Amino acid sequence: MSLLKINNLYKSFEGVKAVNDISITLEKGKILAILGESGSGKTTLLHLIAALYEADSGTLTLDNERITPPSEKLIAGHPDIKLVRQDYGLFPNMSIRANIAYELRYYEENYRNERVDKLLDISGLAHVQYHLPRQVSGGEQQRATIVKAIAEEPKLLLLDEPFSHLDAVNKRRLKNEVLGLIKAEEVSCIFVTHDVADAYAMADELLIMQNGSTLQLGSPEEIYRNPINNYVAEITGEVSLSSELGTVDSAVLRFELGQAQLRTERRTALNSELRTFLRPSQIRVSEKSELKALIQKIKFLGAYYEVILQVEDFNLKMYSFEKLCIGEEIGIEIRQFD
Repeated sequence: MSLLKINNLYKSFEGVKAVNDISITLEKGKILAILGESGSGKTTLLHLIAALYEADSGTLTLDNERITPPSEKLIAGHPDIKLVRQDYGLFPNMSIRANIAYELRYYEENYRNERVDKLLDISGLAHVQYHLPRQVSGGEQQRATIVKAIAEEPKLLLLDEPFSHLDAVNKRRLKNEVLGLIKAEEVSCIFVTHDVADAYAMADELLIMQNGSTLQLGSPEEIYRNPINNYVAEITGEVSLSSELGTVDSAVLRFELGQAQLRTERRTALNSELRTFLRPSQIRVSEKSELKALIQKIKFLGAYYEVILQVEDFNLKMYSFEKLCIGEEIGIEIRQFD
């Protein structure tokens, strides 16, 4: 069942379109990630959904009821929609527990205590519940902020760059913890990010924005495998584009590219910007292949190696779990996505 419906939403600031004809449907219990470069309209869209900004035109409904815009309310916002901004938003002189309990201050005491206990337990914050925000880690502060936002059991949680200020270790840990928390509370979520790894780790659906407009909306896997243009291809992962492939003279390579890009050709009628693209994960070592490549560079990235190959007069990037040797000539094949 659909929870949020956005139809033909527009918002401009001083004549510049920040959100340009956006239409989205979010199903209950699903997580949508919005990905785009700075200035693409991601945060503005969140503020429109949260009823903190006034749309120029378009409609927003939550559970089939119109979301009342700020001009029609004394206090902007919506009781069933909570927005968590990049700053933590915790009261600095109140404990973590008191911060969460504050959101439930109008509820009966026994319910409030039970609810706070449950949230502290599922978020893993019970051991720091009496600490002040400055006495806990950045990851714990961010978890506390999200717990505070869902204390009143909102229908929709909005997160604006929730992991941008965290180091790599805390970021990896927090993504799993936040995902578990959202699923445990059965709350729908939209989060804004500029890091595609965050989207792949958490989202059921992915919206790519540029200059306030929707470029592509679909599952992360579908968009990764079938980007509609060069911008989408590049922002969703490592890629070699047709403009980087130089002149393809080899008959073998032309065949390989053709086999791998059947879906791309079908998309040409939709968008002429994207002709050929290759992901590093599509390129595999194959001893039997007639297509040969010279290993130019190797970079160790922990779980795998990044390998730069010279094929004809251009370079390709490949991932390998096996250690290869610079200067070695290998056979490669280019695989089509299933």
